Order: sequence, then structure tokens, then C-alpha cells
Amino acid sequence: MQSMSAAPVYSERLGAISDSQLAAAVARLDLGRFVSAEPVTGGLFGQNLFLTTTAGAFVLRGAPHWVNGRRDDRVQFAQESFFIRRVHEQTGAPAPWPCHYDASSDIFGWPYLVMPRMPGACFDLRTIRRALPQPARREVATSMGETIARLQRLSAPAAGAFDVDLGAIAPDREGYAGFLISGLSTGAVGAEAAGIMTAADMDWIGEVCRSAGVAPSRPATFVHGDFKLDNVTVAERDGAWRVTGLFDFHTARFGDSAYDLARPTLFYLDSEPALAPVIVDAWRGAGGDDAHLAASLPLYVAHERVSLWAGFVKPDARPAWSAGETFRSWSERHLERLLALIA
Repeated sequence: MQSMSAAPVYSERLGAISDSQLAAAVARLDLGRFVSAEPVTGGLFGQNLFLTTTAGAFVLRGAPHWVNGRRDDRVQFAQESFFIRRVHEQTGAPAPWPCHYDASSDIFGWPYLVMPRMPGACFDLRTIRRALPQPARREVATSMGETIARLQRLSAPAAGAFDVDLGAIAPDREGYAGFLISGLSTGAVGAEAAGIMTAADMDWIGEVCRSAGVAPSRPATFVHGDFKLDNVTVAERDGAWRVTGLFDFHTARFGDSAYDLARPTLFYLDSEPALAPVIVDAWRGAGGDDAHLAASLPLYVAHERVSLWAGFVKPDARPAWSAGETFRSWSERHLERLLALIA
């Protein structure tokens, strides 16, 4: 065991963590004896490290997100462990279970999760094209669609998020549409202030929000919130490539599972259009519910696209994909293509 002064830094977010701290966590959770740890090179937030013990391979997830800009270490991992358990128990989707949650902060200075390291490889839309041939990529898209349909088996009486104080789901006052409208409006106002959203864009967003407010309601089902290649593992099983693991549940809630279909399908439309109908058809074939979905898709697309627009478009440094586009033109073009697949 090295001294604290020599403790390795696994990521900027996690900071220095010593072997003795990791050994203490492993012992507390009764996961064998600590063997080694290594950084996780992917991931946006740097919350994870790979952990090996005499009992197997795990992922430790720490340094929880703040809530509304304020530190509240109780929230993220309580929510993630809540949904991981329920996805495992009620859907059969490959969630990282058992998920061990230690709510105390005496070892690392924050609570943490330890869960199994899911089998297979993790790709993004660029790396998978280098790693797998087109037939295998098609199988992955098929399995992603089937996985989303499987996740919708987890349902609730109403849309809502996990409330750490209740230890249960707190219903959204304005329903799932109201939750998305709030997030879309906040993102749009920030983008307008940054000079990357026009008045016409804001008018269109207003139209989308008003239409969503009167759209037919859909059943409240599980929403991962960031379902994409980067957040699954895939492997060849029984002669076909399949989703073998699902992770990063920090945006999970109850809403409409079809939101999880929109994000990867839009990504496929941009990167490998031939696979966009594959994921949609697989989702529908596995029981995906498309009743009244077309009326909700404008809000889902606008909400999903605004985070990308606000995150990557700058007034003086526009990425190539935004050249000659407004937020409205860019979003509407994707919406039209997605509606054509759903119809």
C-alpha cells in the first residue's frame, strides 16, 4: 500500500485515491481483497475507475454531481442505485447488478457506488466503425432498439424523479412534458444570452412547447436519459453482437421511454443513416409503444438537440455541422427524418 502522498490520481474529478482507501471500501462491501485499480479513459465527468479484487472486476463510481449548483452528496448515487435495482429486477436489461451503495463519506470524502464491470467493449459512433464491420454494427443497432423496448417494462403511475428525502418517486407536477419544457426553456434562454439562438429559434421553441402541452399523454415508463453507444457495452454472444451492459444512470427517471429511442436514432441519422431505421424497427418489433408518439417527438427532439447546440456552438467558433444552420433549421431537419421513421 502506498502512502497518501504517493496516491495516484485516477481523474481530475476523483483526485488522489490511495490503495488503502480502495482496500477499505472493498473490505466494507465484502468484495474480496483489493488487487489493483486503473483509470477509465472514457466518460465525460471522470467519476469512474476500474477496480479489481480477488472476487472479480468492478467499477467504482465516486465524487457525485452537485444538485442545482450546490453540493448534496446524497442525491446522485441514491438515485442511480434505486433505478439500477429496478431495471435489473423488472426488465431483464443488462444493468450493473449487484450495485453496492455506501452512503458514508469517511473513506473518500464522498459516498460511492461499486458495481460489476460489464462484459464487452464500449464504443462511440466513430470508434465502432473502425472496430466492427457493417453487419456487426447492424446487430448492435438492433440490440439497442430491443433494449430500449425492454426498459419500458419498468413503469410507474406517473412521471417523476427519485426523491432522496422520500426514498421514492416524486411525481412531476406538470408531467413529463412539463419537465422537458422546463429543461428546454432553460437551455434556450442560456443559448440566446450567449448569442447562438435567434428570435426565430425562440419563437419555434415556444410553438413546440405549446403543442407539447396539449399532446396526448403516454404511459410513464423508465427513461435512462442518455441512452447511446457511449453508455453501453457490446459483445458477440451466440453468433450476434448484442448490448451486454448499460451504465451511467444519473439522468434516470420515469417519463417516456421513447425519449431514449430519439437520442441514438438522431445520432445514427448523422453518422450512419442506414442504421437509423434498424434501431427503430427493432424497438417496435420488440414491443416499443408508438401510440401518439409523433405528437411528442418535436419536444423530445428540441430538448435533446438544445444541449448539443448550447454545448458546442459558439458565436465566433461554429462547428462544421452547424454551418449555415439555425437551431430551428437544424432541429427541424432531424425531426422530419425521425418522424418519417416512426410513421
